[in-house]
Amino acid sequence: MHRSFSLTLTLLAACSSAPAERVADKAPSAEPLAAADIAAIRATDSAFTRAMGGGDAAGVAAIYLPDAHLMPPDAAGVEGRAAIQQFIAGLLGAYHLTIAVSADEIEGRGDLAYARGHYTMEGTPKAAGVPALREQGKFVEVLRRQPNGTWRYAVDMWSPNQPAPAAK
Repeated sequence: MHRSFSLTLTLLAACSSAPAERVADKAPSAEPLAAADIAAIRATDSAFTRAMGGGDAAGVAAIYLPDAHLMPPDAAGVEGRAAIQQFIAGLLGAYHLTIAVSADEIEGRGDLAYARGHYTMEGTPKAAGVPALREQGKFVEVLRRQPNGTWRYAVDMWSPNQPAPAAK
């Protein structure tokens, strides 16, 4: 019995399929981003900071795709250009903002790219009793190239470098 059990195990092991191996994708990969694409992505970030500094919520929202995702810190995600405009309008309604954005890395292929970087944001309150806003942090953006060559945010996520307030 022991011998037939061992033989059965050996046959099962021999007949079982080997772990699946990763097969390299044979499709040609998209070309890396051209210098013009990187410049256009930087221009998108510049348009964002100008619109925020100008208090233009509609201008900010126009930089996002219609189905974009905004992922602010300590808040639920915001989906869609109209909801993003409403979120930004709330922020701009409370503060006069000055924002500086600097992409430390921009990478992508074809019509999809990401930018990783850091920002500073200062907000002067528009109403008494609202605290001033000073924030430094980091961000990740996912962008899609449009048919006209511009780039729009598909996903935008940021977080401040300051520690989160302690739970109460």
